[in-house]
Amino acid sequence: MEIKIVKQRPQSIMADVLAMPVFEGQDLSFELKELDAKLGGCIGEMKAKAELKGKTGELHLVNTLGNLPVRYLAVFGLGKADKFNADEFRKSAGELSRALSKKSFKNIAIWLGEMPLAADVLAETASGGVLMGSYRFRKYFTSGNENGIIDEIKLVLGDKADLASASQGLIKGQIVAEAVCSARDLVNEPSSNMTPTDLADFARRLAESSGLDCEIFNESQLLEKGMGGILGVGQGSCQAPKFIILKYTGRDSDELDMAYVGKAITFDSGGISLKPWDKMWEMKSDMSGGAAVITAMGAIAKLRPAINILGIVPATENMPSGCAIKPGDILRMASGKTVEIHSTDAEGRLILADALDYACKQGAKQMVDVATLTGACSRIFGSACSGGFTNNDEFYSKVVAAAKQSGECIWQLPTFEEYKEMIKSDVADIKNVGGPVAGASTAALFLEEFVENRPWVHLDIAGTAYLDKDNGYQVKGGSGASVPTLISLALNIAKIL
Repeated sequence: MEIKIVKQRPQSIMADVLAMPVFEGQDLSFELKELDAKLGGCIGEMKAKAELKGKTGELHLVNTLGNLPVRYLAVFGLGKADKFNADEFRKSAGELSRALSKKSFKNIAIWLGEMPLAADVLAETASGGVLMGSYRFRKYFTSGNENGIIDEIKLVLGDKADLASASQGLIKGQIVAEAVCSARDLVNEPSSNMTPTDLADFARRLAESSGLDCEIFNESQLLEKGMGGILGVGQGSCQAPKFIILKYTGRDSDELDMAYVGKAITFDSGGISLKPWDKMWEMKSDMSGGAAVITAMGAIAKLRPAINILGIVPATENMPSGCAIKPGDILRMASGKTVEIHSTDAEGRLILADALDYACKQGAKQMVDVATLTGACSRIFGSACSGGFTNNDEFYSKVVAAAKQSGECIWQLPTFEEYKEMIKSDVADIKNVGGPVAGASTAALFLEEFVENRPWVHLDIAGTAYLDKDNGYQVKGGSGASVPTLISLALNIAKIL
């Protein structure tokens, strides 16, 4: 899809369809009234009869019958003006592009002239919304793959808008949205085609195209480094584990300003502690955190903030076999700590432990990990929100600000001292599960054992990484959760270094 941004009067736009916004409870804009006059006043009549209300998600298609250069006029609602903001518009743009793509329009123009947002924010949210909202994973369909794919979207500014500023916003919006969609592609792939090796190969290609440094540890290197967490989880699979390292250097310093760590269980059967069968197919998405880190690192390299970041993704399958780890086994992590296994389905924290320890050894000043870690978190929030945990409130506030700026929701959960008692083991330093209650918090506290008191935030995206329905710019399937937040956080911190 090609996205252009132009200054042009609505009456002269050439496209299959021109989309014009309407706020709930407000009169038609001057530009829409001009267009409506050429259509015999049918839109004004719809408004007068309350057939057109301007509510969020509302869409009316009007055939222009040759009275305008466009074939159709699409009047879409933005909701109440006093509740309108960048994220609400991103959602509306996503809904609009998805609805129009389903009608097989190839060339779409969207009038932005009446939006009460700065030109750069307007272009960023519009471009991001239409790209993410019209996303489709069609790779494995044998026919009709091109149906409903939009060729061009033209974002049309009013006369007074700052075109240069809007162009910069457009670039950023596209880069972020393309990273989100790339993460969705990785998550939506069947695990047979997204093994640890496949994910590592993708990361290597991304690094080559974006200028990132890339290093991939194989099984023998993991053994040399004593990474018992990832090796233990991976030993039940015929697919060899990989440890993916991406480095972005944006400023002339040896300091490592931040590390991003992403869980990548490319398929999670639960191991010996086997998961129920009915939703196990969805466990191809258990590498969503790793996908988020990899694609966010690629976007950061394109945006070039003055910051040094390490992206770390431990990747393996978790499978049951005669070689798999068993409940009661004890693993030694790369840090030297020992872990008693009570459930082999609590495997993500084991591979993240080695990755967080590696980030510390590389000198990361602060770190964020992203993981589909616990069913407990998804039961708390559903798909509306990711869980946030931290050992440093100041750093956590920066992550939350980046999430809010990106249109993502994070809600903090506690890591009370009492919960630490729940992961104490009788035979090792700690155990990998804390029992049937406070599961999201005890999992976070397990991870905290490996961050050496450095500022750290853990994002549990178990409920937000894979969605069961379309909503706004989000789509059914892999969501690309946390990608925008990671990108915004890097840009924000670069400004204060």
